[in-house]
Amino acid sequence: PVKNVVWNSTQAEKNGFKHFMLKEIHEQPRAVTDTLRGRLELEQHDALLDEVQLDPATIKKIIIVACGTSNHAGMVGKFMIEQLARIPVECDLASEFRYRDPIVGPGDLVIAVSQSGETADTLAAVKEAKAKGARILSIANVVDSSIPRASDGALYTHAGPEIGVASTKAFTTQLIALALIALHLGRKNGKLSKDAAKAFIDELLQLPTKMKEDRKSTRLNSSHDQIS
Repeated sequence: PVKNVVWNSTQAEKNGFKHFMLKEIHEQPRAVTDTLRGRLELEQHDALLDEVQLDPATIKKIIIVACGTSNHAGMVGKFMIEQLARIPVECDLASEFRYRDPIVGPGDLVIAVSQSGETADTLAAVKEAKAKGARILSIANVVDSSIPRASDGALYTHAGPEIGVASTKAFTTQLIALALIALHLGRKNGKLSKDAAKAFIDELLQLPTKMKEDRKSTRLNSSHDQIS
């Protein structure tokens, strides 16, 4: 089916910022808001993962595969999922995954994390895990890129184009996507209480505002240092 990518040309301009990395740092509050948009079930204190259906009762373990900055997001995701859902999680560098004959198969959920959705090593890891019978869930920023297409389900971060080489908003939104997965699994298997889930959701909802406040504080401190 045809899917519309909502990015536009203005998102690929610096819009007055000195360089793209600075612009993308300042775009983080908006990007986090877009990743959360429509994905929090406030009455049930749960997360909605678009059309992805996850049943913790059928998951023996979770393996997160990624490269570079996405791998760092995966490491944090491991802590969140194990803490909130009490499901064992492994975090693997995708470039090493297929070369070590990984122990993976039916009952395992592999979460592939990639900003572009085209990372060659991560795509190879997805194909290896799928060939062994694992279920694949991808987290990506680019709609209908190769890794989501090779997966059984995809959770898009909606961060917008990231042009700066050093990752900023893509990394932040990957953490949000992993947090939503952890929240959902914890609520589904009963390991995360309603009160704890509500507190976690409240913190997620406050993140964009807190990021804006922190950004203003950093700018003020920077200006003060220059004056001094």
